[in-house]
Order: sequence, then structure tokens, then C-alpha cells
Amino acid sequence: MSGLKAVFLGTSSGKPTLSRGVAAVALVLDGELILFDCGEGTQLQMMRAGLRHSRLKQICLSHFHGDHVNGLPGLLGTMTLDQHPDPVGVLGPRGLKEYFALLRRLGILVPRFPVSLREMGRDLSSLQGEHWAISFERLEHRIETWGFRFQEADKPGRFDVEAATSLGVPMGPLFGCLQRGQPVVLQDGRTVFPHQVLGAPRPGRSVAYITDTRPCEASLRLADRVDLLIHEGTYADELRDQAGARGHSTVVEAAILARQAGARALVITHLSPKYTDIRPLLDSAREQFENTRIAKDLMELAIEAHG
Repeated sequence: MSGLKAVFLGTSSGKPTLSRGVAAVALVLDGELILFDCGEGTQLQMMRAGLRHSRLKQICLSHFHGDHVNGLPGLLGTMTLDQHPDPVGVLGPRGLKEYFALLRRLGILVPRFPVSLREMGRDLSSLQGEHWAISFERLEHRIETWGFRFQEADKPGRFDVEAATSLGVPMGPLFGCLQRGQPVVLQDGRTVFPHQVLGAPRPGRSVAYITDTRPCEASLRLADRVDLLIHEGTYADELRDQAGARGHSTVVEAAILARQAGARALVITHLSPKYTDIRPLLDSAREQFENTRIAKDLMELAIEAHG
């Protein structure tokens, strides 16, 4: 199975600190880069992480609060200066096209490569890539905010070399055809079909990115049995009233949602700058969902295949 990892580029909420930048997470699938949110300083963090913007294919913006979008003009401007040649998609809330039109009109951002703008909530329910799909649902925050679910395409079942050899398939290019799901014709005229030499299809991996929201049914749907849930935990649980008033979640609420959704792993991000010692936050979350980590800037996490 191909490589998939999450790279946490910014893990603070509201404003950066000396150790944490603001919101941005990259998913890297076989070198192809998908960026979720783009807070101030994201392009610097990408350089520190060794992520090349030349591999960037898609940007997904959860909402228009500054700590999630203020790095976008700078990143795309640098890509223009570097003569980036390939198309980049930008998916965001309603108002995305108006936002880009204003940047262009003021001369702040004039990309010289194709940028495809898609607004959620306008008869658009999902986004389809060559090897993945991204679905999204509206969350519960102070302004229009969306959560995302990345789903890798299913993979063919494991190739049975002994079965292929017993059917007379010679080692070489025909093995590759069968592994890609294509039937092959042998020299004696017989046809060997993929189902004769492949096991059951292997489900693709899944990641949910959910930030700036109260716990809600949309979050549960997005996180349903995901391999990795990336969820905000802006506050400790003793500040749950403040979290509720500001449209955020506590670390304990994030962990409860992970348990309810049947997620395999949880990484909490978007921490309030007030917290410098994360150990009490982590301990309280793990009481509800043991397989929990709290993100640090530039942390990388491989997402393993299952099934």
C-alpha cells in the first residue's frame, strides 16, 4: 500500500506562539500534497518540514477566521514567484471567490498558474481526486465552518503469486496487469481474470479534519471509524463553558467524540496559547480515549493500512 502521512504545520489557536504556529495540516499521499487550512507562516513550516509546494494539489479551508487563512496569499504568491506550472484547487466556504477577487483587485495576489475555486454549500457535496475523495459537512462555530473527511481509494486485494503461476501466468508484465485489475490473455488463448489471483479489495485509509466547532452530529459522521481523527481541543475541560460560548471543543470533548465515532486514533490540535504544559490535557483526554496524542508543530504521523 502506498505511503500516507499527516504533517502538523501549525497547532495553535488564535495566534502563534514561540513553539506553535497557527492552523495548518498537510496530508501527503505518495508525494501528492493536500493542505487543510493555511494559517500565517504555513509556507515557512512547509519548508521546515521538507514539503515542496510544487507537489501541492489541493487546499481545503475550514472557515475565514484569520488563524486559518492568513497564510494563503503568501503561499500562493511564492508559488507564482517560483513559476509554479500546475493547477491547484482551493475549496472553501461561501465567499471564497469574492475573497480571491478582492486579493486580485488590490494586487495582493495575482497567481500565474491555474487556480480552481470551489465553494462548499453550493450544490457541491464532495471533491474527487485521482486516488482520493474529500467529503465535507458544516460544523457548529460562530461563523460558517466546515469539517472534512479524506478517503483514499480502495486498493486491489493482495496478489497471489502461487495462484497466478499455477494458472500459467508467466512472471513479468502480465503480473502487473492482473495487480491493476486487468484481465490477461495467455499464449494458449486462455483468459485469466483478476478475481482468480487477487484477494478481497483493501479499504483505503481515512482521515477526518475537524476544527473550530462544538461537538455535533456532523463531526460524528465525518469521523465515523476513521483511521485518524484530527480534532481541535482548544481548552481544558474545566473551561468547557468558555469553549461552548466561543464555538470550540475541549480536549475531553474531542476524546469522547473519537470514542463515539469509533476512530482508530485521535490527534488533538488547535490548542489555546495559554497552555504550555500539555501533560494534564493529554491525561484527561486519554481517560476517555486512550489512543490520543496532542500535536506538536512539525510532527509527522504515518497512517497505516488496515484490513
